[in-house]
Amino acid sequence: MNKLKGKVALVTGASRRIGRSIALHLAQAGALVVVHYSKRKEEAERVVLELPPLSLRLEVGDS
Repeated sequence: MNKLKGKVALVTGASRRIGRSIALHLAQAGALVVVHYSKRKEEAERVVLELPPLSLRLEVGDS
């Protein structure tokens, strides 16, 4: 299924529960998924490993 091929989805709270499920479903539908997390870096990294590979990392924070 590639309904979302060429689309980018930013999923906030993607490290757990509903956010994780949404991220995985969007990727399965063909979207490029950006995983956002607040405090659970290790869990977010596990979600990223379940997504199609892409060599890009983005960190957003206050400076």
